[in-house]
Amino acid sequence: MPSAMTVYLVGGAVRDELLDLPVKDKDWVVTGSTPEAMLAQGYQQVGKQFPVFLHPETKQEYALARKERKQGTGYKGFICDFSPDISLEQDLERRDLTINAIAKSSDGTLIDPFNGQSDLKSRVIRHVSNAFVEDPLRVLRVARFMARFAEFEFTIAPETQMLMREIAASGELSTLTPERVWRETEKALQSPDASLYFDVLKNCGALDTLFPNLVYPNAPKTSLEPLDKYSRWAIITNRTPLSEIEKLNQRLRVPNNYCWFSEQTKAFIEGYALPLTADQWEQWLTRIAAVKKPQPYSKLSALLADLTQTDFKGWQNLRQAIAGISAQTLIKQGFSGAELGQALKRARIDAIASLNTPLVFDEHQQSTLQDS
Repeated sequence: MPSAMTVYLVGGAVRDELLDLPVKDKDWVVTGSTPEAMLAQGYQQVGKQFPVFLHPETKQEYALARKERKQGTGYKGFICDFSPDISLEQDLERRDLTINAIAKSSDGTLIDPFNGQSDLKSRVIRHVSNAFVEDPLRVLRVARFMARFAEFEFTIAPETQMLMREIAASGELSTLTPERVWRETEKALQSPDASLYFDVLKNCGALDTLFPNLVYPNAPKTSLEPLDKYSRWAIITNRTPLSEIEKLNQRLRVPNNYCWFSEQTKAFIEGYALPLTADQWEQWLTRIAAVKKPQPYSKLSALLADLTQTDFKGWQNLRQAIAGISAQTLIKQGFSGAELGQALKRARIDAIASLNTPLVFDEHQQSTLQDS
């Protein structure tokens, strides 16, 4: 006979609490219950492959304890058993890492059958069982945890590294959908140490399969700490040819903001060589809509200033120089049609040329520099 319904806090919430980190999301495992019993208590079912329910008040996720058996390839090839006699220990055994396989009962007791607390103290990322190899997504999850918890200086257990290399060599990584790969990657990019994610994937032989033609690592590496997630993706990809960045973004179905920053960063690096003439600056500023997009331009120019080792203030001055030029003013002066467009362009070029900034050179100055 199954035991009475019991609820446990599990996974990341317990792990983060033990690391003295803020707990953002709470996940719960329920033993001794059935889908029908959960629905009768007002829970809303959201899982399809296995029953996951939303609490009627908190809307937190409650999953029935389950076992999994691999059948087929990829991360979807599992058959789940969520009968009410599945124990908490059986549910924890199917999890990826020991540090994620700790549960907490309602009275605060920790249930830790796989010594996750010890691995937390030792700062070791270790798989729970050899079933780790059945889900290729776990390679990315280990890499992401290494980036997320970089401040704690975790290491990956040698036996776990071996299994990650085994997964990479098996071809199973190619079964992952672009959405799943990008989801893990985007989470990693939220960390200042996002480069660790790519380092781990490279070291286990997974990088080329997941990110074909990505030129990595960057040499020299640029600090990702002061950047946002969009700029971090631009830095990670900035040594890759623009045509390959575009293919990679399309392959992974990367959201537009990431595409814009990575592609515009590389387009400038590939397409321009400092110093630029005022005419070249005007063309570039117009192409990226610098006046209409002040915030994206500020982030992009900060990134380019870092990569080209130039003064960020000079990049800001470029936009400011043309921001106040109005078509309405020129219309009042009698310009219209094609002549209006030409007049706008000339006014912007003149404004840029008048700047006292080391980033801007007129043709005579550029020629002088090239001759010296």
